Amino acid sequence: MTANWIQTDEAEDVAGSIRQVLRTAQFVREDPQAWKWVAIALHSALQGVCVCHLTTTAAPVGAVTKRNASEWLAYFDDSLTNPNAKPPKTYLMNLPDLLKAVRKPYSAGDRSNVAGVAISDYELVWLQRFHEEIRNQFTHFEPKSWSIEVSGIPQLTMLAARIIREILQSGWAFRHMDLAKREELDRHLQAMAKIDWLASS
Repeated sequence: MTANWIQTDEAEDVAGSIRQVLRTAQFVREDPQAWKWVAIALHSALQGVCVCHLTTTAAPVGAVTKRNASEWLAYFDDSLTNPNAKPPKTYLMNLPDLLKAVRKPYSAGDRSNVAGVAISDYELVWLQRFHEEIRNQFTHFEPKSWSIEVSGIPQLTMLAARIIREILQSGWAFRHMDLAKREELDRHLQAMAKIDWLASS
């Protein structure tokens, strides 16, 4: 069998996650299980865009835990004189911590954003609950029957689209994407914010 490879990166993964939200939203009325994939794709897009925004030129520093950042910086220093230096594992911050980080002024990897990404305290709590109570349960599904309220996901999708668009417009996160892809991403974000969930079928 011929080997089949795809090439991607963190920015393309965000774009792909957004497309997946748009795809799976079409099926939620006819197949309630599709809500799972909406939630997972939405979480992936949010986490990914925060990583893109926060990561510095010394990747992955910026989007990793404080301890892991210290390990990476020590590795970079060591690798200047030690050809056998081995890079540490990467430990990204979880979504709630990533969101707290992007809210800070100069949070972009190039420190170009004077104001932090606009996420209110209420929105942060809402997104943290989404991470802990919905995404984690869907990803690590326990052997149990579970009732989940999905009525808030359309509003959550609008919030995510707004956050991702703000990061897109700030420039740093998607700097390696060409103009056509950035414009396509923006169109998909606008579509994501306007999904007609009642008509999805």
